[in-house]
Amino acid sequence: MALNAQPPAWVPGRSAGRWIALGALGGLMLWLLAATPLDPLELGLGASLLLSGVLLWRVRRLHRRVDHTCAELAHQAALARDASLNLQARQQAEASLRDSEERLIGIVNSAREAIIAVDENLKVALFNRSAQLMFGYTEQEVLGCGFERFLPDVLREAHQRQVEDFAAGQVVSVGMGALMQAMAVRADGEKFPIEASVTRIMHSGRPLYSVIISDITLRRRNEERLRFLASYDQLTTLPNRTLFHQRLERALAHAQRFNKSLAVMFIDLDRFKIINDTLGHQAGDEVLREVSHRLMDSLRETDTVARLGGDEFAALIEQVTDMRQTGAIAEKLLKAISEPFVLDGHEHSLSGSIGISTFPGDGLDGPTLLKNADIAMYRAKEQGRNNVQYYAPALNFHSVERLSLESGMRRGLLGGEFLLHYQPQLDIATGRISGMEALVRWKRPNTGMVSPMQFIPIAEETGLIVQLGEWVLREACEFNQSLRAAGLPPVRVAVNLSPRQFAQSSLVADVARILDGSGLAPDGLGLEITESMVMGNPEQAIQTLRRLKSMGIALSIDDFGTGYSSLGYLKRFPIDYIKIDRTFVKDIPDNMDDGTITRTIIAMAHSLRLRCIAEGVETQAQLDFLREQGCEELQGYWFSRPLEAGAFRALVQTQLPVPELFAA
Repeated sequence: MALNAQPPAWVPGRSAGRWIALGALGGLMLWLLAATPLDPLELGLGASLLLSGVLLWRVRRLHRRVDHTCAELAHQAALARDASLNLQARQQAEASLRDSEERLIGIVNSAREAIIAVDENLKVALFNRSAQLMFGYTEQEVLGCGFERFLPDVLREAHQRQVEDFAAGQVVSVGMGALMQAMAVRADGEKFPIEASVTRIMHSGRPLYSVIISDITLRRRNEERLRFLASYDQLTTLPNRTLFHQRLERALAHAQRFNKSLAVMFIDLDRFKIINDTLGHQAGDEVLREVSHRLMDSLRETDTVARLGGDEFAALIEQVTDMRQTGAIAEKLLKAISEPFVLDGHEHSLSGSIGISTFPGDGLDGPTLLKNADIAMYRAKEQGRNNVQYYAPALNFHSVERLSLESGMRRGLLGGEFLLHYQPQLDIATGRISGMEALVRWKRPNTGMVSPMQFIPIAEETGLIVQLGEWVLREACEFNQSLRAAGLPPVRVAVNLSPRQFAQSSLVADVARILDGSGLAPDGLGLEITESMVMGNPEQAIQTLRRLKSMGIALSIDDFGTGYSSLGYLKRFPIDYIKIDRTFVKDIPDNMDDGTITRTIIAMAHSLRLRCIAEGVETQAQLDFLREQGCEELQGYWFSRPLEAGAFRALVQTQLPVPELFAA
């Protein structure tokens, strides 16, 4: 029932009693007037009718009052029911509102971004949990405070003006909802970058401003790191190739404008790959960092040194007035590089090769100058490394030739252009062939045989030596197994390992795999290494040699006497042979010094229970001297040059000793 409902109207049937009473009374009065004389019975009946009418009228009147009272009570009950329903609805609405507010507060507090709400007076009205964590304040500390509390002092005044203009609806530099970046300050005074957006809403007819804030410190740091990596080398923090070219172009523009000269130096570390491969990349990185510091310390502040990649560096020398000045700088750089490096408690030495090109004589643009300095650097390597070479136009031919050899080698390895020659090794006591050394040759189409002196250094520098060395090892093992399968007297094939091969962690497994694939027994293989290879990291070398020795492979130290062996380590190496270098053999017995050195090497080998092989034997006099000193084996032109596989097979088949030449 509605609250404004009226009491029910009286229905017509409810006034019937009134008319009955009036009718009875009227009838009685008429009867009294007409009746003569009055009969007591009739008089009693009339009185009864009159009384009944009066009573009925009173009863109906009472009934009417009761009905009216009931209607009023029903109306009041309806009003009470409506009020109760309205109260319940209001209570439900209030509860729903509270639930909504709690959910909203929960959402706001769970947001990752800081959310700060300020009222029309720009005072903080809401401060969520992320804001508390970001700024280091509790909500109670900042409620009612101005937003400028979160800004550095230098920004507060300007920000206050901008916010006031913003609140007044005036045009400001940043619109509603737009992202803006600024600096903020934490409770402890630390400043940090933020990204924020402001939204204006109406709440209870009053404006409220919600500020959503993100801490972009990590993003800024990543952006700065990306900018750094785009221009600087991550390992050494030196400028990279890109930044070097930019500085070179800027320096060239200045030099052209003011008629100045400048120089570009291309610097490459000699045999750095040996350290990287033997001691590991961590040690190699340490060396590169130290080299970068030494190069920077050796140059002027106005000069630039950059790392181009790997072990290659470049230097830009501006305001050159005298060519002798660039030479002195280059020598200073070489001296800095050659200072010993201490790695794992041991000293190691490096050297560098430097090529120099100058503006305007050797080029008018950056790429040309750098290319020509690179060409000069390779010339420095060809001249024995650890030296400086200036660019000359004639060097271009050598650079083109080198690139041609490198690409030709790659094709040759795939096209079967390489082959092996075998130089016999003789037992001096019997005169019979005891072994052979496998020597790689390159028969290049349309060119002919290429000297190993030409392609081996390039193979070492480019890393092709690993692929080439594995091919040599496999080919030599398969050839020797074919000799044994043919029933020929067993001989041992010696294969030289390159420094990069020896440094490979998979060397032992590779050798085992190749032996297994060829079917050659381990005693049919000998491996030759140089002193410098094992002395770079003696402990690791000893472990590798012991694993090879345990397989039954013969081990030799090649070119003995030309390196810097430590006798303390030498006696620990599990080797079988020492090869006396040809430089000591070629002048014996006439040269007393060479004779003394050769005699000493043989005596030392015997004291260590090792056998000796002399290489480069070309005369009977050399043979006689070696035999007198007790040298066990030899190889050289005196007996045979290196032979192709077919010729060597035929020689082994004859196995004719020459006793008259070996007789005492």
